[in-house]
Amino acid sequence: MTGVTRQRRRIAMIGLGEAGGLFAKGLHDSGLFDVAGYDALLENPAGAPGVRAKIDSIGITECPSLEQACREADLVFSAVTAIAASEVAAQASRYLGSGQFFFDINSVSPSVKRSSAQVIERSGAAYVEGAVMAPVGPSGIAVEILVAGARAGELAALLRPAGMNLEVIADTIGKASAIKMCRSSMIKGIEALVVECFVTARAYGIEDAIVDSLNRSFPGTDWETRGAYMTGRVLQHGRRRAGELREVATTVAEAGVAPRMAPAAAEVQDWVADRVAEMPELQAATDHDWRTILDLLGTPKRARSSSPTATTRS
Repeated sequence: MTGVTRQRRRIAMIGLGEAGGLFAKGLHDSGLFDVAGYDALLENPAGAPGVRAKIDSIGITECPSLEQACREADLVFSAVTAIAASEVAAQASRYLGSGQFFFDINSVSPSVKRSSAQVIERSGAAYVEGAVMAPVGPSGIAVEILVAGARAGELAALLRPAGMNLEVIADTIGKASAIKMCRSSMIKGIEALVVECFVTARAYGIEDAIVDSLNRSFPGTDWETRGAYMTGRVLQHGRRRAGELREVATTVAEAGVAPRMAPAAAEVQDWVADRVAEMPELQAATDHDWRTILDLLGTPKRARSSSPTATTRS
């Protein structure tokens, strides 16, 4: 093992976004582990201050590089974006060795998880895949996570005392991520459908009628609350969700099915992310401003002031 022998095991959290930050905090607060954090933004002058502020607020140790994070850890969590998951595994494999765990909780296809497992296991470290089955925010580290891999049981036994909710479902890599991807196809697809439906309904001034109709068709679901929540999630995480939906499309294709819905839903999620990037009003909005958000999303794109020939596009 390349890690340092110590009384308490050390966990390195790679990626300190919403999920990574919450897992780091929960594990730190359990008092069972020494927790360190690394995020690629630490090496970006513009992004570093925000990450350092989060590290300080959580109370964990800052790792200035991926190499240091991996070499000094007993267990490495990878909680990055879908597009970065493979590269992080490849880089981490250079610094890992026997006796260490690499816990990959990223939302990627089974084939990506299997490829990452091969890379990590060549280093001598153990690879375990995790599939986070619900938003981390409401439950923190108690969120349901499906885990798979030859040593998934050992990892689960290590982390459960800290309050993690880990269900071991297979010895082989890929099953947990397949479940996650199929579920994401439904959940993220519904989010995209909700956004498109309600932006359109708001433009016609009929959103209340749509809410009433959906409430009658789906008793037990408050579509005013659900629609606001889903719209807010897309507003906050649209770009990441679009990347995950592209992984869903890959998963669908690898099953021999032509992906149609996942790419379309990814397009809607990306569209919302684009609107957020160009409209400061959306960046400050919350799900409590649901109708305002719908109005802003439905506003035609603004003309590019830097181009003398630019025109407003819808």
